Amino acid sequence: MSTVFINEKLKSGVTLIAEKLPNFHSVTVGVWVGAGSITETPEENGISHLIEHMLFKGTKKRSAKQIAVDVDNIGGQINAFTSKECTCYYIKVIDEKLDAGLEILTDLFCNATLDPVELEKEKGVVLEEIAMSNDNPEDAAMDLISSTFFDGCSLSKTIIGPPENIRRFSRDDLVSYMQRYYTASNIVIAVAGNFDERELKESLNRYLTDVNKNDLKLPAFSNCGGFRTHSGFRVNKREIEQVHLCMGMPCFDIRDQKRFALNILNNVVGGSMSSRLFQKIREEMGMAYSVFTYPALYRDTGMYGVYAGTMAGNAEKVTEMILRELMLVKKDGITKEEFLQSKEQLKGSMILSLESTSSKMSAIGKALLLTGKVYSDEEVLQMIEEVKYDEVMDVAGYCIDLSNLTLTGVGNIPDEEPLKNIIAESGGRI
Repeated sequence: MSTVFINEKLKSGVTLIAEKLPNFHSVTVGVWVGAGSITETPEENGISHLIEHMLFKGTKKRSAKQIAVDVDNIGGQINAFTSKECTCYYIKVIDEKLDAGLEILTDLFCNATLDPVELEKEKGVVLEEIAMSNDNPEDAAMDLISSTFFDGCSLSKTIIGPPENIRRFSRDDLVSYMQRYYTASNIVIAVAGNFDERELKESLNRYLTDVNKNDLKLPAFSNCGGFRTHSGFRVNKREIEQVHLCMGMPCFDIRDQKRFALNILNNVVGGSMSSRLFQKIREEMGMAYSVFTYPALYRDTGMYGVYAGTMAGNAEKVTEMILRELMLVKKDGITKEEFLQSKEQLKGSMILSLESTSSKMSAIGKALLLTGKVYSDEEVLQMIEEVKYDEVMDVAGYCIDLSNLTLTGVGNIPDEEPLKNIIAESGGRI
């Protein structure tokens, strides 16, 4: 499983990170920009996501329909996504169509017209997306835990933004934002799959000729390194069948080497079907269809999260069971058997992910953009293997912190006091 990386600057000033996988017949290329909701002011919230939409609405030589037709004609797949810290535009093609795929992807990235007429249409699409997300209680629960846990930090903002911002944005707003953040020093091109190195670099140098080279000046508010999390409680009452519970506890950032130990711990607590929370709450008690834990790690800070969706009448019991399991892990630790099983599961999941050029592209692009460092597959597997049992216990002590617990709920919760009392009885503060 030998890894060959290309990591260098292109003529445009953009950084290229590429992993050659000669046994594949596909290639995935992603253009990553260090811009997301964390780089937006409250008045700009939602603009990164709107720009992502608008880059597909036509270029100087292609209409939105022509972009779709040209991608279909080479049998490719093109898409994009926006997160709190970055935006990614990507295309997946068979290896022999790589040059054609690169030309399409770089055309929409460099030459989008941001046509005002199309902008007004796309605002309607995004407003529908906001309405759809608001109607999804699980999405609402995830937004609520972020806004409550990260209150006072730029990570508290939603990715999609509020409707009033979307309606107000003009073409000039989009251009101004892109001039600040869509700069060569803030862009990474990630490639994974079967390609010829010389031809890849020649194509990118040929197509990336009009890249903004303005100096990047990230706003001070986008650095959440000095942010201090605090306990919190918030409920969004809705007349729905389920209550969607989320909990958050302080954790470290995405660059911390303890993240490998955290992933091992997470598998045991709630990150897999054999985890304690899944087995207890779903399999044994039948009180939830979905229950899981997850690390939400960012460039400067992080959160260890818990989610459960349950009938309103079970909300208090499920909250008690979650907190009991968390306290048991913090107090008594996990077993050596759980530790070894989780480690093997983590390594297996990683190896399976290597079967996809899209997963590989995403991993190396995000790693370089947010951490400045990309590890080979062999290095990652070795770091997982070298995690010691005591290191996992140290992480459990750090990330399972009921004294700094944030609890949020979306659903039919007529009385908030029982949930607050459960937190207090478990040693937490609200």
